[in-house]
Amino acid sequence: MDKKGLSMIILMVIAWGTFLLNQGLVYAETKGGHPKITTVSTSIKEKKEILPNVLKLTVEVSTQPLPKEIEVINLLGTIDKKVKALEVEYHGGRYYVYKDCQWIKNKQVCHGYKGFLSYVFELKDPTKQTKIYSLFEEAKKMYGDSLDFSVTNIYWTITEKDLKTITEELKLTLITKAIKFAEKVSKTLNKSCHITTLNLDQRGDGIVIQKASLLKSFSEEKATIEPPSPKQEQTVELSAYVVLSCY
Repeated sequence: MDKKGLSMIILMVIAWGTFLLNQGLVYAETKGGHPKITTVSTSIKEKKEILPNVLKLTVEVSTQPLPKEIEVINLLGTIDKKVKALEVEYHGGRYYVYKDCQWIKNKQVCHGYKGFLSYVFELKDPTKQTKIYSLFEEAKKMYGDSLDFSVTNIYWTITEKDLKTITEELKLTLITKAIKFAEKVSKTLNKSCHITTLNLDQRGDGIVIQKASLLKSFSEEKATIEPPSPKQEQTVELSAYVVLSCY
């Protein structure tokens, strides 16, 4: 190969090397030119106080042993019809009947059948609980010692419809707060911050006005019952976990 051909090859190698070096520099500049991402995370909360508007109370009915199973069923069925006739909102009404048996000296001794029945009443008008108590008191007088009843739990709460409305309001408030938080962080860091994660978590703190109010019978002198009133507000609280990516 003559000197001219060799010179041409050398120039081509230098040119190719220069091209590769320039490509590497461009890649390095592009790679190194990415802005550094700053991640910011926080939790924000929002809550609202609301006056409870539904009184819930649980009434449980039980029977003493009766000779026949059908007697227990009929007794509980009569109570159920009277409850339906009250025309108050309730859940439940399930019952069960079982043999009243005991083991005595390795021998099973049965004394008839017992029954159990329960209701959960939801009253927007708390004065209606007087009707409920009066019904069971009358049944107690009718069946005597064969029937017992008790109010096992009574408390104030919020209707599901109202709770849903309040929850939606709190969610929108939290989203607005998260957006404003992103704007403030952007100014502080002198970057452009965007919300990449926003998780909402609900936590409701119910309040019990009166716990486990046992009630077997009433005095003859007192014709009505003073119902409890919602004296404390119930807190509905939501929290949000927010993650920002700032460029």
